[in-house]
Amino acid sequence: MKRLPVNMPASLLWILTLLISLIACSAIPPRSRVPRIGPETTTVPLEKYHSVFFVSQAAGSDQNGDGSRFRPWQSPQFALRQLNSPDQTKRYAILVAAGTYAGETIEMRPHVDLFGGYEPTSWQRDIFRHRTVLTGQDRRRVVIGADHARLDGFVITKGQVRGKGAGVWCDGVSTTITHNTFTLNKTLAPIPWSPKYRHEIGHDGGAVYCENAVAPVIANNLFAENATEVGRGAAIAFHSRCRGRIQNNVFLANRAGLADPMRSSDGGAVSVFEWSGPLIEGNVFLNNRALNENDAGGLFVALWSSPTVQDNLFIGNESTDDAGALFVGGQEHRYDRPPDALPAPDRFHVTISNNLFIGNSNPSRNSGALRFTMEGRGEFSNNLTAHNGGLYFQRCEATISRNVILDNLLLIETKAGLQPCVVKDNVIWGDFDVQTEAALSNNRVLSKQEPDFQLVEEEGLVLIAVGSCFDRARYTTALYITGAGFRSNELAGRAIKAGDRWGMIRSNERRTVSVWGDFSGLVELTVLPRYRKQ
Repeated sequence: MKRLPVNMPASLLWILTLLISLIACSAIPPRSRVPRIGPETTTVPLEKYHSVFFVSQAAGSDQNGDGSRFRPWQSPQFALRQLNSPDQTKRYAILVAAGTYAGETIEMRPHVDLFGGYEPTSWQRDIFRHRTVLTGQDRRRVVIGADHARLDGFVITKGQVRGKGAGVWCDGVSTTITHNTFTLNKTLAPIPWSPKYRHEIGHDGGAVYCENAVAPVIANNLFAENATEVGRGAAIAFHSRCRGRIQNNVFLANRAGLADPMRSSDGGAVSVFEWSGPLIEGNVFLNNRALNENDAGGLFVALWSSPTVQDNLFIGNESTDDAGALFVGGQEHRYDRPPDALPAPDRFHVTISNNLFIGNSNPSRNSGALRFTMEGRGEFSNNLTAHNGGLYFQRCEATISRNVILDNLLLIETKAGLQPCVVKDNVIWGDFDVQTEAALSNNRVLSKQEPDFQLVEEEGLVLIAVGSCFDRARYTTALYITGAGFRSNELAGRAIKAGDRWGMIRSNERRTVSVWGDFSGLVELTVLPRYRKQ
């Protein structure tokens, strides 16, 4: 592990810390050349719309405006009601200027796209500089989605509802949701809530809830500090035959089950339930939690759902029962009726590939990275796991291949109707415990005494920060690193640890590093090695 030196007197270091703290927030450019995850400002192709309308809280009027650039309306709710019969040949765009918009829940309309992030005079767009906030004021749902409609460039916050989907609710409609920040949205517990059995359905989807065979696109958003009191998926919940895409989002510090006595709040960030099969790709799951003995701090998959989970980073997620990062099950927990028959392979198969699992945890430390169970079927391939404690495969039919597993791996139990697990072509540096029938071939199992340098592609670093500033708009911290001389973005995507806190580097320049989350005030950060994949 390399350490960048600090070769300066203590007094000079103290002065430099003060100076750098003043400028650190502007040290990282707003646009990064790393893979595009999370929100960013995009150019809206206005020429593709039949008509474009304007909304400005500061300069508009719902009484005297006409929706034009120079006489905008004042509220998006009013603007949506004024549009004349939009359809697929006559699409409308509504541009919403900076400001905080409250009032009634916004009901989107088909073939109408809403875009935020505009300066109200020049109508230039920058979604961070010109923050367009849609708030539920901790008393209502913020948005109801619509088919063939886009929500782009907003801060959706403080939605609160004793129901599902406090930020955005999509029941039977497939909305495109891109480049937004969802923060501090929460679903409240059902009243009364005293079910006879555990694992009943509560109020899912703290920020976004989608159900009934929809196929939304949810891409390049930031979901931070959303919650459920009793319900799955503090950021996103998919229920009942949903498809679509969850892609290139950042899920940061979301919490499911704040007030759950009955273990009905699995999925600290995302829940995919009841025959749903979205593509879940290119996301960062960072420091999410499932509370009160619930499973899956990051992503929960159950009841014959078959998502494709690929190219995601799971870092520092925590459950209070099983599966710190990812839980995969077939059957649901069921007490009042018999289990389902096992579906045919072409109807139920979960694909988990090319993901990185680092620093995830559960109390027993046997499934920090993954628990694959309850007649689950699928493949776990080309993934890398480290510092998670373990992976747990139980009563499932899985092909486990070409992974680098720097954790303990346990295979236990089987059930009639399931084929044995296939474990092949893996590198395993941990306890490999097989307590059930399995087909094993060509696995390289390293002893605890073997050196780990052969598994490291790039060494770790210890960074010393002499200044920091947390940017709440982006949920990133800019750090000035003494003694550094990095190439642009050479550290991007690396996992870090400061004390007992896990994080991820968003981007870097020569002497500055931007990390996801609030790391202000912390001095020493460890950048983990970049391990080799198969």
